[in-house]
Amino acid sequence: MKFLSILLLSVFTLFGAESIPESKKPKILLESISKHAIKFGSGNVSDVYVFLDPLCKYSRELMKKIESNKMLQLTNSYHIMLYRLPRLESEKIMQYIYESDNQKQTLIDIMVDEDIVDLENFTAKENTIKALQEITEIAKTLDMTQRPYMISFDKDSKYCRVSEGTASCLEELE
Repeated sequence: MKFLSILLLSVFTLFGAESIPESKKPKILLESISKHAIKFGSGNVSDVYVFLDPLCKYSRELMKKIESNKMLQLTNSYHIMLYRLPRLESEKIMQYIYESDNQKQTLIDIMVDEDIVDLENFTAKENTIKALQEITEIAKTLDMTQRPYMISFDKDSKYCRVSEGTASCLEELE
């Protein structure tokens, strides 16, 4: 009788489990916008997707740590995405970073060195606005509310880690 109960419970669990559609899996979503990432590091231990607001002091602290710690960059690959906090007016500075000739250096200048940039006459191109919209859509799909937000995929692991909240990345990755 116990065996039958366990068998029935297993069947109900197996068929009752909600499968996450491919379009909602974090790794697939993040890879779809990785072309917009500003990359730091060349390590292969983890792929870390980091969402920052350039005007957020906590995002700046994290960026300073990533930029200055070469050991982090040797072990991990960081994919930096700019995603605005609603309370900060950082849209123009994000557009400016993405349109610069050297995005990585401009990001360091603004977030690490805290350079002040005159954006009075700056107008973003349509493709930059579209890129930021794509990042925003994915971030909202993954329920990101805080900055900085990190989601990490370790090499040879079937799971991921997130910096806050929950994510649907606790399913097995293929």
